[in-house]
Amino acid sequence: MIKSLIITHGNIGREMIEVAETILEIKLDIESISFEWKGDGSSMIRQVESFIERNKANKVIIFTDMFGGSPMNITTQFIGPNVEVFSGINLPGLLKFLSYQNKKIEFREIIKVVKKGAIDGISIISEYLGEKK
Repeated sequence: MIKSLIITHGNIGREMIEVAETILEIKLDIESISFEWKGDGSSMIRQVESFIERNKANKVIIFTDMFGGSPMNITTQFIGPNVEVFSGINLPGLLKFLSYQNKKIEFREIIKVVKKGAIDGISIISEYLGEKK
């Protein structure tokens, strides 16, 4: 099983979970941590350590909101055979993860599927509909 944690600036992660729950009409087993704007991040590190410890029998994906941001920088220390950090999560990527997390697919392959889903979920609408004159 793959467990997931979303760490974002502000409440973006919590809101993404709520939106996904509304779309899928189910209660999701995902935790969210909001980045602390003040402080050294030590509280967040303890929360991540606790999450990983509680889920040590599982693979873990930690989703963060943007490459190079503090949530990503703090979580890279946890990357290992059973833990991966995915930077730049969006709603299409999260929904892709939720549709694949319980399938019999290798951990690293699911991460690649999520990345493709996140990227494919980004569109420039005028490329599809044309520009209005």
